[in-house]
Amino acid sequence: MNPELMEQIDRIPMLPETVRKVEIVYNNPNSGVADMAVAIKDDPIVTAYILKAANSPLYGLSRTVTDVTQAISLLGKDTIRTFTVASAANSCMDIDLSPYGMTQNNYLARAQMQNALVSRWAGKVDRSLLKHLSLASFLLELGKVVISRYLIESGKSSLLHDVLNHGGSTSEAEVASCGSKSEDVTATIFYKWNFDPDLVHLIRFANEPEDASDSETQEMAKFLKVSKEAITLEGQMTDATLAIARSLIEEYGMDQNLFDESVAKILSAA
Repeated sequence: MNPELMEQIDRIPMLPETVRKVEIVYNNPNSGVADMAVAIKDDPIVTAYILKAANSPLYGLSRTVTDVTQAISLLGKDTIRTFTVASAANSCMDIDLSPYGMTQNNYLARAQMQNALVSRWAGKVDRSLLKHLSLASFLLELGKVVISRYLIESGKSSLLHDVLNHGGSTSEAEVASCGSKSEDVTATIFYKWNFDPDLVHLIRFANEPEDASDSETQEMAKFLKVSKEAITLEGQMTDATLAIARSLIEEYGMDQNLFDESVAKILSAA
């Protein structure tokens, strides 16, 4: 990774105390809803974010969520932990994705839709997968925020534009313009924040599942790869993106019916 990009990562602050408290509760198998609520309750920014995210139609709740305890009960610790970290991460970084042609709303919509898709789909296969997949799917694009800032400050945004405009993939455009893929940048950020090495490893191979060193990471990374391809940079599912996703599902030997059921629920809610 080039030194200027690493300097951008070094400038990112550590996550706030609320995240540390939530991580302690999350990693304690004996903790419950009340413990998670106590860890969050004194942080009004995280609380507001959780309630807003929980009430998105993407998560399919049948009633409006009005307090954090209710949100934890209905959505579970995996999702609430994800919302907590996402709130903190997005608050500590200026989000300007203009080099990608994305708005902040595009970025947030894509993150939430990726998370909703992976949570519904992987949760039906094996709910224990969500320990890493929930957080990874929501914040997978975080590296794009850092790459964008680097490109804007160094005056190199046109390099990324040119590759994208000539039909290159997002990964190809990132490597051409800054030397690194956004997944590698995201993984480096999570390493800086002292998250589980298995989560860091998973994020790093989200675009090339077959290159991961162990079969468990390979299988989880396939969920991330498919969800990435299913959703545009603008945070939408289209016939074209879903066709690409289904071709990957066939290649990977995954259950297409479960994927299609999850997609149908998300599209009906969007």
